[in-house]
Amino acid sequence: MSEFLLIHYKPDHPSNMQYWAMGADQHASITLGHGDLDELKSLARGKKVTILIDAHYTTLATVTVPSKNRSKQMQAVPYAMEDNLAEDIDDTYFALGKAEDNQVPVIAIQRKLLEQTLDSFHQKQIFVDAITADSVAIPGSEHQWSVLLDEDSALIKTRHSQAHCCDRENLAVILQALLDQAVTKPDSINYYYKADDSEAEFMLDDVDIKKHVITYQNHALEIFVQNLREIHHLNLLQGEFTPKRESSTWFKPWKSVAILAGLWLVFELTHAALLSSQLEEKNLQLSRQIEKEFKRAIPEARKMSNMKKRVKVRLKELKSTGTGDNENGFLQILSKVSPVLKDNDKLDINAAVYKSNYVDLDLTAKNLNDIEQVKNKLSEIKGIKTVLSTTVEKGSVKGRLRLEAKG
Repeated sequence: MSEFLLIHYKPDHPSNMQYWAMGADQHASITLGHGDLDELKSLARGKKVTILIDAHYTTLATVTVPSKNRSKQMQAVPYAMEDNLAEDIDDTYFALGKAEDNQVPVIAIQRKLLEQTLDSFHQKQIFVDAITADSVAIPGSEHQWSVLLDEDSALIKTRHSQAHCCDRENLAVILQALLDQAVTKPDSINYYYKADDSEAEFMLDDVDIKKHVITYQNHALEIFVQNLREIHHLNLLQGEFTPKRESSTWFKPWKSVAILAGLWLVFELTHAALLSSQLEEKNLQLSRQIEKEFKRAIPEARKMSNMKKRVKVRLKELKSTGTGDNENGFLQILSKVSPVLKDNDKLDINAAVYKSNYVDLDLTAKNLNDIEQVKNKLSEIKGIKTVLSTTVEKGSVKGRLRLEAKG
């Protein structure tokens, strides 16, 4: 799922739009904030942008149209809603949702306002995927209405596609009037308001209906964002306003870059093929060299198979038949003295020189006693003879300790 940006847009306050950016896992990737179009431009990049227009600028209704034909529904809806609109139907744009039992959900908006809104966002290269009313993004049904209160207005959702707006001060009166007119009264209402709104708590006390109080902390977007699936059911961007991202125009500045990238890719593939050929030739040379050395080590060999294993076997045979005394070897000496040297942190080993059957160690310590103690411990090891020579310098003692294999 793509990341997306939800913007609450009040046309009379375009410089202070509330927004909520969310990640693909539907967890908020950016905290709820506010800003103008310039600030939202970078934030919107790479995200699906949805605009929730304040419900005061839209009309949300359900219209009965006795036809399933979409074109006939489009013709009938404007006249069916004419009495509920402040604007002339010729100046109004209508977007239809999916009809059920001849009931068509409709959202209407002043055409000029929709065009201006899209133009403002497009000028900032913010590509909008969906526009709808904020009233669409709160739940509502005949049996459970919703009331959303903000600092200066209120929304009353009476059906899935039916909403009313009013001033904050008139909420109780309007709500009671709607309840009195309702053929089927709701069982309860969801009452949304800001958590620190002390006045809101008592505004509906005189309205006789069960209320479920749900508070938000900062902005009603916290409620809208919980009903994202409802938003695309009534998207104003359909028909002539269907989003058309000018991908070809967008791509033109990058055309030369794409060509250069393609040439670079061809060069890299050619270079890789040449390098592979060179490595293959080098591998053949090494194989021939290995076979040559193998024949020198094992002249009687007739086949070049299992060369590594056969060389190991030959080395083992030579070792078992050798006449040298392995006890005198460098590794043999170190294997005997390493436990003493490893556990001593009072001296530093600066160098080790192996000759014939002895090892000379150049040591540094803070005092002579530290070197003497190590020398005495090594003298106790069977098969090791020790000879120590020291030089005292300012602040330290340097010594050369010879470890000689006896016998």
